[in-house]
Amino acid sequence: MSRLRDQVIRPLVESALVEHEIPDIRVHVVIGTEFESSLRDPTEPHWTYPDDGHEYVWAHAEYRPTNECAAWRLGRSEDLRDPSVLVDALWELGSRVEDWVCETSFAWGEERHVRVPGLGDLPEWLITRP
Repeated sequence: MSRLRDQVIRPLVESALVEHEIPDIRVHVVIGTEFESSLRDPTEPHWTYPDDGHEYVWAHAEYRPTNECAAWRLGRSEDLRDPSVLVDALWELGSRVEDWVCETSFAWGEERHVRVPGLGDLPEWLITRP
């Protein structure tokens, strides 16, 4: 998950920020089943519940100076192994990040845009994994 965070998710989130905001953003990628858990402790690596047979990949961002944070579910872990499904999830994530940033106090009302990687922009390890 750290490579997905560092090579794909963090650059996507940071692309919606201006240069002086980037050092203050924290991005986590977690696997789990519940939105609230990801907000309580985004560093928790894994949690599941017996009534849910699926694990989901979540992206979590926090702007530390204002303590504003958001979490977004990318999709089921097993589905995101398909690079084309991952790219679709990244487009959805990009839209949600743009919405979140323009509603924060540090960028209130500003139109910000993210750069979403295409299939050919994904790291090789994401495209060739079994």
